[in-house]
Amino acid sequence: TLSNNSFSVNNNLSLAPNPANNYFTINANTSKVLIYSITGQIVKSFTKSTDSYQFDISDLNRGIYLVKISDFNNNEKTIKLIKQ
Repeated sequence: TLSNNSFSVNNNLSLAPNPANNYFTINANTSKVLIYSITGQIVKSFTKSTDSYQFDISDLNRGIYLVKISDFNNNEKTIKLIKQ
């Protein structure tokens, strides 16, 4: 069969600080980071960063956003971000 019983997601991936004011960091190298509004619109995007890179969100309004993180193996994880 073509099924795969194991699917690994990087559960150690985190975003800090959260809630954030002007920036956040992700504890891993990323190939793409997309920030979505709660209505599903892409409001900001970043490409290729290191684990110490600061993602600038100072231009975003206060509220709740979804951050979709992709690594270089095309693994993806979505994390909720609160912008103060």
